[in-house]
Amino acid sequence: MPLIAQNTALEAQEQTNKYTDYYYQRKSLFAELPITSNDIVFFGNSLTNGGRWHEMFNNPNIKNRGIVGDIVQGLYDRADMILKGQPKKIFLLIGTNDISHHVGADSIAKALDKLITLIKKECPNTQLYMQSLLPYNNDFKRYKNLFGEEMTVLQGNVLYEQVARKHNVPWINLFPWFADNECKLRKELTNDGVHLKEIGYKIWRDEITPLVAPGINFHPTELYPIDSDDIIMLGGSLVGYAEWQELTGMPNVKTRSTGDVCDYLHASAKKHAQNKPEKIVMLSSYNYDKNNKKVNVSAAFNVDTIVMSMEKAIKAVKEVSPETGIILQSVIPVNSSYEKYAGFKTTGKKLAKTNKELKKLAKKYKVTWVDLTPILADDNGELKAEYTNDGYHLMGKGYIAWRNALKPYLTK
Repeated sequence: MPLIAQNTALEAQEQTNKYTDYYYQRKSLFAELPITSNDIVFFGNSLTNGGRWHEMFNNPNIKNRGIVGDIVQGLYDRADMILKGQPKKIFLLIGTNDISHHVGADSIAKALDKLITLIKKECPNTQLYMQSLLPYNNDFKRYKNLFGEEMTVLQGNVLYEQVARKHNVPWINLFPWFADNECKLRKELTNDGVHLKEIGYKIWRDEITPLVAPGINFHPTELYPIDSDDIIMLGGSLVGYAEWQELTGMPNVKTRSTGDVCDYLHASAKKHAQNKPEKIVMLSSYNYDKNNKKVNVSAAFNVDTIVMSMEKAIKAVKEVSPETGIILQSVIPVNSSYEKYAGFKTTGKKLAKTNKELKKLAKKYKVTWVDLTPILADDNGELKAEYTNDGYHLMGKGYIAWRNALKPYLTK
């Protein structure tokens, strides 16, 4: 069997046995984005994934290596991508998902000890920081696997600090800044009991600033300010899952993803146009299923609805910020060989019509049109199999292909 085929088979087997599709999507993206000795890496789960750390600190050498749902072993299994670059600093926070899997504090601490041992061995000159587990709040009743696990967080932080001291790693106890008087995550910092709103990330940022960027002056009100020379990437999860500033090598490229429903885009476009950015890059998603609104990417998508939504978005930007350049991209195809997207098998002509109408829209409003179909679609008009592991979202190679098609328009 050829080596590429062997590797593909091994990756497929690994995915079946271990982690989520999203884990492998992000991991394959990170494989395309090398770490250097000048970089500061934030390494962790969804709490890390959810922060735009390079924007918070206005530093393109700050790299987000968080993955939603990740566990300590997941970090260990992908640490080599970071460690081979010998980064300047690593900020580590992990463990909430281990707790949700009902792993005890002792076992989590042992796995953490193994991870830190690896980091210290492979990167003796890297400054590693160990951050505490954050509290969560079960009053939101969102994450049932965390019910009754409150003590595990407290026990875990005691053991985490011991592990950090064992390895002479600075310990950052974030817990008190996020906990209420019952040791729950403060309600004003979250909307689901676990993940942070911007106000929560501001607290986190301020606590670690002396270690990341001492003396920095922040924007007085905005955690993620947008300036007149910025390029805003707007779209659903296809946009949001990537690190566009790294992909493009352009620190002024900023991601502002919306939900996977085309109807959401115009409100976001209008909001961000108020900052008068240099460009706004738009990618429409599909419609939700009217019979099941939990299905955001539906084969029952409507051509007219998508076109009308994008027209509203274009008009909103032009009204609010006439000088802002607009780039409109074609809707990205789906691969119907995956059961979840089997309904897309007969939608090829409808998608082609959608993109034809979007191209006309771009011409009507004199905005730049970028057709991604020749880059991402196979001979049947479906998303290339090598670019996806779930039928819709992209692996790293898919993002590289997309980047290569889009970047010339970003630099004009």
